[in-house]
Amino acid sequence: MIDATITYVQRLFLQIATLDTNIILFAVLVVCCIVVLDSVNIFARKKRKETGIDQQTPTVSLDGSINAEARHYVSQRQGLAGRPDAIILEDGFIIPVERKPLANKIRDRYIAQVLVYMRLIEEFEGKRPPYGYLILGPKCRKFKIENSAERQAWLQKMIDEMQAILHGAAAVPAPHPRKCRRCDMREACVHGQPATEETIRIGAKKAS
Repeated sequence: MIDATITYVQRLFLQIATLDTNIILFAVLVVCCIVVLDSVNIFARKKRKETGIDQQTPTVSLDGSINAEARHYVSQRQGLAGRPDAIILEDGFIIPVERKPLANKIRDRYIAQVLVYMRLIEEFEGKRPPYGYLILGPKCRKFKIENSAERQAWLQKMIDEMQAILHGAAAVPAPHPRKCRRCDMREACVHGQPATEETIRIGAKKAS
């Protein structure tokens, strides 16, 4: 039995050796392509899972993806720029998705970020998204952020304040002890030395 197996293997190698070189190279190329495509699919599925996107959801762009490269929007007209973690299609609308893997609750800055994405998508894609998604934490909790007129007015107020500061208006700090303790700039900021209730009163007086 062993001798017969050895004889069979020897004949097989002889047959392979007599094949045309081009055929062998073609076979190797096909195998390599299959391996590469499989790796790409595995990577794409991993990125989708990390972003909290369902496998069946049509994807326009996905940060880190080879098949659907991330879209980076830069608006000179609005003075805004952004790169959503993903953009998906839902009911004919282009919807931005922002992933915060370490966050455990929704914050105003996260909402503002999604609202900016929706403004940019409306400008560059030609259609206003009715909402966007925030995906929070390791369990990928999904929150829908409505693109309402009230929220866009809230965003515009913040943008106007930032633009005013860029053009010379005074920036008025409103320090908070807990936030000051975690701030990297606290050693260089008078409002962070120390982060106490006193700094809150100072900030409140200046704000008023």
